[in-house]
Amino acid sequence: MTRTETVGIICKGDFVLLGLKKKRFGKGKYNGFGGGVEKNEIYEEAITREVKEESGINVIFPEHMGKIFYEFDGGEQDHIIHFFKITDYKGIPKESDEMIPKWFYKNNLPYEKMWEDSKYWLPMLLEDKKFYGEVSYDENHKIKKYFLNEIKMNIVCSKWL
Repeated sequence: MTRTETVGIICKGDFVLLGLKKKRFGKGKYNGFGGGVEKNEIYEEAITREVKEESGINVIFPEHMGKIFYEFDGGEQDHIIHFFKITDYKGIPKESDEMIPKWFYKNNLPYEKMWEDSKYWLPMLLEDKKFYGEVSYDENHKIKKYFLNEIKMNIVCSKWL
């Protein structure tokens, strides 16, 4: 069975808040804040709850930016992750039992200490480009294959009088 999860990237001007994972899956890697979607919870509720638990930040408006299906060799459960950009929030980040928050300049992100696919989707998110894709990792957490596409939409709005 596939796990549905969320990841939130907190942005403030030219800076990005990432968390160093302290335990479990992804330990020792920098990532956004997030986690599993609970029963009867919508994605925006899940990301708001998870960001608060992991960083102490109160999310005001999370913007849904993308979705990636992850397939793992070696026994790890497959994931569908919904990505959010968070620019509207309150609070000061603080360490939790799961993450150590740290601000990075957006042009100097620690990609070498992140999941390998982050270097593909994170620049898109930071440039306000929406995306979807699939990533397949081997048992050593190296990418076997991936694709990532930008979602381009032309929306026509009309006002009914």
